Amino acid sequence: MEFLLHGHEFNLKGGNRGFFTTRLRDNLKILLDGCGCTVGMRGLGLVVTCPAEQGDEVRRRLDRALGVQTIVAGERTAADPAAIAPVALAMIASQEGPSFGLNVLRPDKALALTSYEVAVHVGRHIEETLGLEVNLKSPARRCTIVLTRQGALVSRAPQPGPGGMPASTAGRLLGLISSGFDSPVAAYRMIHRGARVPLLHFHAAPAAGLGSSLPPVEAIARVLTGYQLHTRLYLCPFLPIQKAIVANSPPAYRVLLYRRMMLRIGAALAKQIHAHGLITGDSLGQVASQTVLNLEAVSAAVSLPVYRPLIGNDKIAIQAEARRIGTFDISGELSDDCCSAFLPRSPALAASPEELQQAESTLDVESLIRDAISALQVRRFSLVTGTPNP
Repeated sequence: MEFLLHGHEFNLKGGNRGFFTTRLRDNLKILLDGCGCTVGMRGLGLVVTCPAEQGDEVRRRLDRALGVQTIVAGERTAADPAAIAPVALAMIASQEGPSFGLNVLRPDKALALTSYEVAVHVGRHIEETLGLEVNLKSPARRCTIVLTRQGALVSRAPQPGPGGMPASTAGRLLGLISSGFDSPVAAYRMIHRGARVPLLHFHAAPAAGLGSSLPPVEAIARVLTGYQLHTRLYLCPFLPIQKAIVANSPPAYRVLLYRRMMLRIGAALAKQIHAHGLITGDSLGQVASQTVLNLEAVSAAVSLPVYRPLIGNDKIAIQAEARRIGTFDISGELSDDCCSAFLPRSPALAASPEELQQAESTLDVESLIRDAISALQVRRFSLVTGTPNP
């Protein structure tokens, strides 16, 4: 079976297109490992060839092949109408709608078999077997047949791929991630744009009735590994910092000070691992800490760029995307969010950088960052035969 893969954005890169194509080809070899595939070039796209029995598994994995805009699945047959007809019938039958159309191409005009002969024979077979009407202008079901000296390629209608840019082509950004819905989707969006995204998770002792955040966060890291192929997850104990803030700072600013410390620790780690920015799951106005002024006051704690890809999305849109990428069920589990610890009754809605700086003036910020970095643990995940390992 063959899959023709076409990009879009990276095909517009001119002289740099080769870099993106090579990276996509290398990514496909990892993504499709264990399926007996070969990956090669064909025109401006790539072609994946695999045994017929692996076709469904390969197609499933290609939904995670970032950078692929369209996927055309096809099968090779002899260039004979009798051999082509059952393959084309199966492809038309796998689609939906009241009509069908065949597009028969014969690039080599020296072939004795004509496209008209194939179209008539195969079309009549499908029409009589499935009872569908022929519509060549706007058919609901489509099949393309390319006749060559090596045989015929019978392909389905193009299907959408995941799009975006090939994984790990746009530099490294550090994703601050929780077990909730938002931050995994934010990390995915930047992975989708080609960024390599190691993850940083802050954890504390779970509150009564809640489970630890570590198992769901590791599960989320595995899901994201399915897209970016390799993931490092850094785990940072946050309770000592929370206790210091609670003991020394005004209650109304607690969550904002938590977030400033998270950004500072993230910036310190980013420097060590050569990441060029931080990613958060902030959505404007979703909670008290995410008002315009509070976001500005929190961001003032670091000079590193802070990327907020969800800033204009509501919860419904974010959760819909979480379902699509595979993190929704994990994020729906009851687990602890360390930012919810020691919450004040009335959190500040419009803090300024100066107010927060004053509120944390009694904290030994540098010492807290240093201790947090030294306490980091790291988990490494890699895609092995299509499954994130460990």
